[in-house]
Amino acid sequence: MTILELLQRMSLIPSYIWDAMWAPVWKGCMKHCGRGVYLRPMSSDIKGLWNLSVGDGTSIPKGSTIYCTDAPCTIGKKVLFGPRPTIITGDHRIDILGKYITDVTVEEKFIDGVNRYDQPVVIEDEVWCGANVTILKGVTLGRGSVVAAGAVVTKSFPPYSIIGGVPAKLLKMRFTPEEIEMHERKLK
Repeated sequence: MTILELLQRMSLIPSYIWDAMWAPVWKGCMKHCGRGVYLRPMSSDIKGLWNLSVGDGTSIPKGSTIYCTDAPCTIGKKVLFGPRPTIITGDHRIDILGKYITDVTVEEKFIDGVNRYDQPVVIEDEVWCGANVTILKGVTLGRGSVVAAGAVVTKSFPPYSIIGGVPAKLLKMRFTPEEIEMHERKLK
């Protein structure tokens, strides 16, 4: 190993230490944080910890963006994310005349008693999201699904879906119904 390679590796240490120091604090502020969760809080942009639940063994990498201030985000067990995932549970209301978008209040997002602009995101167990995936409000990704890199997910998909594209669409199912049954039996 050359001196330059050694210096390059040493340059990574401070960010790992900084994240390791703060991860327990951030995990403690979450609505729920399971065991063995990998989190890089100081290297990510996470808002609304009080509305974030993460299951056991899930990995949230450096560079993650998770905004869940007015609607919850629930991430299941053993979920994997590639670099730079984005999850956003809210949206802006843009249809009020005579008001700047930034001045719209949370109360004004309610129509007939329902907040149509902030909706939960649920990522069920064993989902794998590739690099640069964006998951938007109101989406549920069924357990065991795979999301292709760069996908923008704007609607929900059933368990064991393989999805991709902008906007994301179902590419194929990961297993046949018989294989799903066998897979789930073996996991128990």
